[in-house]
Amino acid sequence: MKLLYLLGTAVTLAAAPAITGVYNAGSWIPPSLPNSGLAQGAYFTITGNNLGPDTLIVAGSYPLETTQGLGGTVVQAKVGGVTETCIMYYSSVSQVSAILPSATPIGTGTMSVTYQGAATTVAIQVVAASFGMFTLNSAGTGPASVTDLNYKPITMVNAAHPGDTVVLWGTGLGAVTGDETEPPTASNFPGVQVLIENQLVTPGYAGRSSFPGLDQINVTIPAGISGGCKTSIGVVVNGVMGNVVSTSISPAGQTTCGDTFGIMTAANMTKAVANGSLNLGLVDLSRVSSEDDLFGGSFANYPLNSLIRSWGGSFGPSIGSCIVYEQVGGASLLLEDPIVAGLTHLKTGASLTVGSGTGSVTVDESSTGTYGMALGTSAKPYISPGTYTVSNGSGGTDVAGFSWSETLPAPVSFVNLPSTVNRSTDLTVTWTDSSAFTLVSVFGYSAVVLNSSQNSYTEFVCAAPASATQFTIPAAILSLLPTNGYGAFAVPGAGFQVAGIIDNLFSVTGLDVGQFSVFTTSGPVVKVQ
Repeated sequence: MKLLYLLGTAVTLAAAPAITGVYNAGSWIPPSLPNSGLAQGAYFTITGNNLGPDTLIVAGSYPLETTQGLGGTVVQAKVGGVTETCIMYYSSVSQVSAILPSATPIGTGTMSVTYQGAATTVAIQVVAASFGMFTLNSAGTGPASVTDLNYKPITMVNAAHPGDTVVLWGTGLGAVTGDETEPPTASNFPGVQVLIENQLVTPGYAGRSSFPGLDQINVTIPAGISGGCKTSIGVVVNGVMGNVVSTSISPAGQTTCGDTFGIMTAANMTKAVANGSLNLGLVDLSRVSSEDDLFGGSFANYPLNSLIRSWGGSFGPSIGSCIVYEQVGGASLLLEDPIVAGLTHLKTGASLTVGSGTGSVTVDESSTGTYGMALGTSAKPYISPGTYTVSNGSGGTDVAGFSWSETLPAPVSFVNLPSTVNRSTDLTVTWTDSSAFTLVSVFGYSAVVLNSSQNSYTEFVCAAPASATQFTIPAAILSLLPTNGYGAFAVPGAGFQVAGIIDNLFSVTGLDVGQFSVFTTSGPVVKVQ
């Protein structure tokens, strides 16, 4: 390691590093949100360019490097006049990961990256704790990194069950004492709770693992929850909720997970295990609030290892749960499963034809197996209650011809939604009759302005059975809404929306399952306190 460093300093000074962001290494939560910031003693990741060597270098022995750097990279944090040299984990040209020393003071400060003598700095916020759960897609969203007590991963095809004790993996429980360049001793942190579906559970152990900066939380899955392939899971530390993602929970004796709606049924998960993959066709036509009417279609092969790391074909959770997305976006937030870009898409046809009572529209393929187009605007909407069809004519090389239809009933709407939401208490929302639908989606969103072109967004999405006319959103979820955000352009608060969803599944040669959904949402912007 020292030889690499000496060789690195012997060459001409490199171009100055450029930093694009600093994030908790588990959650990747952007700045200016209620749970943003780097926790004392936690792993963080810096993104940018010229941060380190072209070839990734990972620390391979103890003690972990600090002032000597790794591959020519040294990282320092300066807060309140105190400078701490961070504990290196890996270094590369576009990413660096290190541990923020527990002795770093809480507050605002700067972080510097020096590579081969050239340096740059970025503003940071240091907090006492903010737990970032690692996820299977390495992006802080989707299925969480959870194992059983034998360290076998909990996935959609190896689900946990009520009564099982599982291990959550992440970083950010808080500061420790001792030498953080060496393996830590076990120490149980107080004030830790785990949100599983809608229950807050006290873990049996919450502290460092056998690796510096890496936390583990041992918790028992409670009885009385609905479960499913995308059951809520998140960690609260002294009132601060981390990223809220998902895990798979099934009834006793069932190996795979299974939702009661959508493509993630137990039968489809069993088929994925048997065949090693699923061919999925996902088509939706939707309008959120008064935005454009958008059509989208994606036809792809999901190998089993990709399927279990994906969002499962939808950004919504299992019934009874809520999931939260915290990301940077432009004028609006576009949620995209990071796994989908790496899939092999299926040749389905040069275009899809969308039909309704207002006429037919042809949507050309934008890339293999991918379709997208705005079909209406707020001034001239395309979607209204009625019957819709989507077809691909004679089909493509991979997917045979099909014609699917869905009838959209009259929309649901909130009943007596309060004009102000208190983030510290549970909120029960009610809506009009939804019996004509399969499920009801309740979601809220808010954006904090970062600069002239970027915002930090928080969006929660909850799912309720259509037989219900109400759903209770846990305070732990609401706590992630910023008090200084905007729920619409120049309108402070958070947008709250409700939608009825019909579960229409189809089969066709070339697809294991196809899904066609048409929905609209409605709701106001509420104040957040």
